[in-house]
Order: sequence, then structure tokens, then C-alpha cells
Amino acid sequence: MRSARGRLLVGLIGLTVLGMAVIDCAAVVVLDAYATNRVDRTLVEVQRNLPPLAGHLVTVDGVAVGQQMPEGFLIVLVAPDGRILERTQPVSLTGEPVTAPTIPDPVPPGWAAEPLTLSSSDTRFRMRSFDLGEHAEILLAGQNSPTQFRYAIIGGSLNAGENAVNQLVVFELVATGAAAIAVSVFGAVLFNRSLREQKQSEQRLQDFVAAASHELRTPLTTIRGWAELQRVSGKPELAAVALSRIEQQADRMSHLVDQLLHLVSLAQDPLRDVPREPVDLRGIAAESIADVSALHPDRRITMDASRESVVAGDEQALRQVVRNLVDNALKHTPPRTSVTVSVQDGCLTVADEGPGMAPDVVARVFERFYRAEGRTSSGGTGLGLSIVQAIVLAHGGEITVTSEPGRGSTFRVSLPTVSSLSDQ
Repeated sequence: MRSARGRLLVGLIGLTVLGMAVIDCAAVVVLDAYATNRVDRTLVEVQRNLPPLAGHLVTVDGVAVGQQMPEGFLIVLVAPDGRILERTQPVSLTGEPVTAPTIPDPVPPGWAAEPLTLSSSDTRFRMRSFDLGEHAEILLAGQNSPTQFRYAIIGGSLNAGENAVNQLVVFELVATGAAAIAVSVFGAVLFNRSLREQKQSEQRLQDFVAAASHELRTPLTTIRGWAELQRVSGKPELAAVALSRIEQQADRMSHLVDQLLHLVSLAQDPLRDVPREPVDLRGIAAESIADVSALHPDRRITMDASRESVVAGDEQALRQVVRNLVDNALKHTPPRTSVTVSVQDGCLTVADEGPGMAPDVVARVFERFYRAEGRTSSGGTGLGLSIVQAIVLAHGGEITVTSEPGRGSTFRVSLPTVSSLSDQ
């Protein structure tokens, strides 16, 4: 299990890192291509903005051609025979010189007719050569007459784009690392939680099977014992007693199996068969109390319901809720303990003045087959409160219990009323 969990976690982290890496690479490629295209467009704009005068390129108002270059750009003037006549020194935005790339001298014909990338010790440059025709001249420093040239090679530094790409790479590495750590932590927490829930589910299943086996084994043992006793003894007068006890235990097993099937049905699809019909909760409580009082005339059961309380649900199922809660109060309290059933605004409360329950018992009171040791009881399967909880939850309601040792127990059921459903 742990090995499988480790493989799943490593696979999840690997997929996350791979996905982030693909996104990072795509972003870097797109940003680098954008920076390169931007410099290429600037090369053309710089060439178009060189000051023309009567077909000649000259200095304007004493401003040299190099001073007309944007930050990070350079210009190289090439004679018709390929000799480099003049080159400028590119500078950065802060005014610091930038190392220019090496350009062949003489320049081969057609060199850099299409943009190409050259590297210097500082950065990369995009270079392009422009043919200015036969009449291009420039007045070079220290000369009295203009010098003829044919080509202008203009280069632009990719340093700004590279800085942006480097910052993006750093950011993406940090983001990828953070994402990998977050996925690792989240995945570990998630897998650990899933593993705990699976173990708890398996433990509950084992406890359920063990408890069900124990509950079924008791009547089966009794049936086998009476059958064996009747077979061995051969006494006709014992047959009636044996058959009566066998019938009682068979009924007990049948009741247990019916309750188990009911719980399974509610667990598989709790909302499928629950009708949403108006049900008078006060009327159900009154009828249930009357039935229980007829069976236990010595017990004091009172009812507190000032007005009608109509809820939405299944009348028979809700009748079982009331009956189970009242029976539970009677089973686990001394004979002279009073029980009070209250109904008000969709809430049913069954309170007793019995010995109460310890906190650990309260926490487990709705578990299947759970029966606390030492509680006053006249038997039972330990499924009654589990069925009550399942029915209440299937109706969209809530059931809670409050109890303290020596101060009794109170079960409170809250169900959606007809008016509340109509307002939704």
C-alpha cells in the first residue's frame, strides 16, 4: 500500500513538473521570439529614419550618425568594395558601453541581407545590412569632403529581451519548485488522509462483520443446542419447549437480518425511496407514545407539543424513528425513570432522567452493534439508533445527543418542515 502510494505521489509530482516545464519552455520561446522580432522591426525603422539630404546621408546640425542610434544599437558604414568605413559603439540604457559583435572586414557581398544573430562577450545582436544605393555619402570626422559608401549595417542588442527571458526563467524555476513542493505536500496529505479513511473503512467493515457474526452466532448456538438436546434426550415433553425456544431465536435472527437489510438499503441509496409528503410529527409522536404505554403501563411517558408540526417525509419511517428513540430510552433507564417526548417546529426531542452516558459512549452511540458495557438494558441488537440516524439523514435532517453521567440523555431530531421546503 505504501509503495503504491509512493508511486502515485511521485507520478503526480512528475506530471506537475513536466506540465510546468512545458509551459515554461513555451513561455520562454514565445518571449524570446517576441524580443527578436521587436529588434528586427526596430532595425528597419532605424534605417528609414536615417536623415536624408538630396539623396545623401550626412550629419544633421552637427549630430553624428552614431548619436542618432537608439540605446543598444550600432551602425556600420561599408564602402562599395566591402571595406568598413565607420562603426559606432553601442551603449546601454545606463550609458555604459556594450561590446559589439565581430563583423568581417571586408564585408562579403550579401552579408546580413536577411537578419542574423551574432554574439559578443556581453550579449547577442540582431544584424541586418541595407543597400543605400550609389549616391550615399557621409561627412566623417576630421575630413572636409564627404565619403561615399554603399551599405549600412545596423545591429540591435537583444540584451533587454534576454534580461526579460532570464527573469522569466528564474520566476518559472521558483514557481515550478513551489508548485512541486505544494503538490508534494498536498499529495502527501491527500494520500495519507485517503489511506487513513481506507483503513478506518476497513476497520469499520471488520467490526461490522465481527459484530454481525457474533449477533447471529448467539441465536444459532441456542437453536443448535435445543435441537441437540431434544434429539439426545428423546423426551416428548421437551419437544414443545425446544420448538418454542427455536422459534424465538429464529424470530430474533429474522429481526436482525431485516434490520441489516434496512441499513444496507439506506446506505446504498438513502434518498431514492424517501417520499416528501406532509407528515404530522406531533400525531406520530402521540400514537407512538400510546402504543408504548400500552406495552409498558408502569412507565411514565409524557408528551410536550403545543401545536401541530408538519414535516416532509415518509410517515412509516418517521414513526420508526420515534418508536426506536422511545424504546431506547425505556431499555436503558431504570423502571421508574420518566421519559418526555417534545415536538416543536420540525424538532423531535426524546429526553429521559436516567443514568446518562459518558462522553466516550456518546461519541459512539450511533455506531452499528455498539452497546456500552454496564448500561441498563433488556437486550437488543445495537442497530436501533443506527437505523434512526440513517432515516433522519435520508430525510435531510439531523440527529444529535447530549448526555452526562447522572443527568439523563436527550436525543434531538431536526427535520425539514413543509413550509421550509416550499420557501426553497
